[in-house]
Amino acid sequence: MQAGICRPVTSPPAMNYDKGFFDSPDFRELLKKYEHARSMGMSQYFGIEEFMDLMSYFLFIERHEEAAKVLNEAKRLHPTATECTKMEIKLLLCKGEPKKALERFSAIRYTEDNEAKILKAEILLAMKDFRNAREIALEILQRAKPDDDINYDALEVLLDCGLAQEALFICENILRAIPGKRNMLEIKAECLIEMQKTDEAAEIYNRLLDEDPYSTFYWEQLGHIYYMVKRYGKALECFEYESTINEEIEYSRMMQGYCYYFMHDYDTARRIFGELCGKYPQSTIPLFYIALTYYHEGLMEKAIETFNKVIDLAPEGTIEAMLARINKSMLKDICGMPERAEEAISMAILMHPDNMKQLILDETHLYELKDKENLTFDDMNILEAKEWTQEEELYRLGVHLIETGHMNSAVRVLRYTREFAKETSDIDACIAYALWKSGQAETIGNAVENALEGKSWMLFKLFGIPYKNNIDAKTFIECANEKFHDNRG
Repeated sequence: MQAGICRPVTSPPAMNYDKGFFDSPDFRELLKKYEHARSMGMSQYFGIEEFMDLMSYFLFIERHEEAAKVLNEAKRLHPTATECTKMEIKLLLCKGEPKKALERFSAIRYTEDNEAKILKAEILLAMKDFRNAREIALEILQRAKPDDDINYDALEVLLDCGLAQEALFICENILRAIPGKRNMLEIKAECLIEMQKTDEAAEIYNRLLDEDPYSTFYWEQLGHIYYMVKRYGKALECFEYESTINEEIEYSRMMQGYCYYFMHDYDTARRIFGELCGKYPQSTIPLFYIALTYYHEGLMEKAIETFNKVIDLAPEGTIEAMLARINKSMLKDICGMPERAEEAISMAILMHPDNMKQLILDETHLYELKDKENLTFDDMNILEAKEWTQEEELYRLGVHLIETGHMNSAVRVLRYTREFAKETSDIDACIAYALWKSGQAETIGNAVENALEGKSWMLFKLFGIPYKNNIDAKTFIECANEKFHDNRG
């Protein structure tokens, strides 16, 4: 696991290289040769295709600076190669710069080059132009023969367009022409996974493993299927088989750590995450989960100390830093340090990233840092239910803080959110309730009045009062106080 191999939810998709290829002996030998030359400061010759393989690998593990070095060396040794432009485009896509990638694409002679067509489709995907990306994929599929490898790439484009059903239909037609074609079976399994037909997808990988029982790629894919449906015991078994076949594949160790964590074996999970932290001290996710294991074992000070390490390590303005600060805030509050809790939550919202979708995943008291490898189907269904706005994300944080009993922090988050929110009535309802629960009942008048003016049903829900149309703020507060005294009596 390289630093950064745990790819955040917001990161761009990896290029269309089969992970099994990166674990193959041929590629590992190439990588070893390249890294040895780099470490010795030697200038060694590599073919343009070797450079392309190396760059795709570094993009896959999100080491963009190393990918850029590969590109520069490829340009030096192969200055006229069109592949250098293609590599540059892929780097721009992975860095989230599709417009620049499209500009560079004009330097490529398009003609009938299927590889160039796929590259343009990837650019269009990054620009969310799914209609034109689909047209390119369908054009390739209509012209290609059933046994052409380009079918795999074109079907991947359809999958990235969110067209799993259409991709599956085409894939099955190809399989009727060439039964047992391995890369089409892999695509079919991907389609079924996208459609959450996990039993059928697992059946395909089990069949492939019958033919190739030492395929780390197939064990990994099968393990991931079980992981996404929270069958952590079965997932763990698959990832352990993968490690047995090739103990150098550290991705499988990371997934084993997740499985042990979610099965509440915190000691084993912490040991695995600790190993990964030792090897890759710049990686934040293993450290984040070590902090969570301490929390679950009631070791609050150790959890806070470890979250502080995450905050120091993570770049400012990232979701890792934000979630670590939020968790630290809740732990400080639990430990009876409300002022320190508010300091942490203030920094969390002040330095928040543009994308805070992970705040929607709030089923647990402390937030669990997610990347696209450790998402379950339940997580994805929530994240992909709609386009979440920053207002909604921060509002959900405020509600979560209320539900977990951190009222002062909730008020701070909700007041911050209110400053730019388009609709404030439910926010006002939550502010009123949080103030009331924290012993500041005398200050809730304005918030209650604003919530009632906006017809917020949330206000009645929070206070447990039956909805009454046209009730005024004074009467509502009287009802709330009366209910409070009745409950105490």
